[in-house]
Amino acid sequence: MGGVCVKYSLLIFNFIFWIIGIALISLGAYLKSKYGDYLSYNESDKFISMSMFLIILGLFIFLIAFLGCFGVFRENQFLITCFAVCMAVIMILEITAGILGYVYRGKVETIVDNTLNQAVSKYFDQNQPGAKTLLDWAQQQFDCCGIEGFNDYQQPSKNSTDFCYQSGGVASCYSDNKCDSGEQYKEGCKQNVIDLAENNMLLCGAVALAFAGIQILGLILACCLIRVIKYNYMYV
Repeated sequence: MGGVCVKYSLLIFNFIFWIIGIALISLGAYLKSKYGDYLSYNESDKFISMSMFLIILGLFIFLIAFLGCFGVFRENQFLITCFAVCMAVIMILEITAGILGYVYRGKVETIVDNTLNQAVSKYFDQNQPGAKTLLDWAQQQFDCCGIEGFNDYQQPSKNSTDFCYQSGGVASCYSDNKCDSGEQYKEGCKQNVIDLAENNMLLCGAVALAFAGIQILGLILACCLIRVIKYNYMYV
C-alpha cells in the first residue's frame, strides 16, 4: 500500500513538473516573439538570451518529467534513478543560480546600461523591432525617455514617424504616445529599469531556491520508490 502511495505521489509531482516545463517554454517563446534578443546580456562577445534560456530550461524540465512518469509507470529502477540524478543536478543548478543572482546583483547597472545603449542605437532599425518594443514599453511604463533623457535619441538617417523632429525624443516619450501631444517625459529610464531588474533578480533567486526546496520532495519520493521496487524484486 505504501508503495502505491509513493508511486502516485511521484506521478502527481511529475505532472506538476511537466506543467512548469510547458509554462517556461511558453514564457520564453512569448518573450522571444515580443522583445527578440533585447532581454539579454551582451558582454565580451558572450551573448546570453533570457528567452532562449527559459525555452531550453523548460524543455529540459519537460523531458525530465516525461522520463520520470515513464519510469514510474514501468516501475523501471534505471529510469527512476536517471530521473533522480537529473533532479539533483537541476536542484544544484537552481541553488547556484539563486546564490549567483544575489552575489552579482551589483552588475545589474552595467547590464542595463549596455542593453539600453544597444536598444537606443537600434531603435529606428526595422530589422531590430525588439529594440523599439522594449524602449516603448519602458518609456510608457515609467513615464521616462531614453537612457538619461530625450536627447539620447539621434535623428534617424531616414524619415521616421516615431522621431519627434520638433522637440526631440520619440513618440513614446509623450503621455499621449504621439509627438508633441500631451506631457513630454524628461527623465531618463535607466534608474527605473535598474530598480525593476534588481527587484526581479532577487525575486527570481528566491523562486529558484523555493523551487529547489520543492524538488527535494521529488528526490525523496524517487528514492523511496527505488527502494520499494528493489524490495518487490527481491521478494517476488
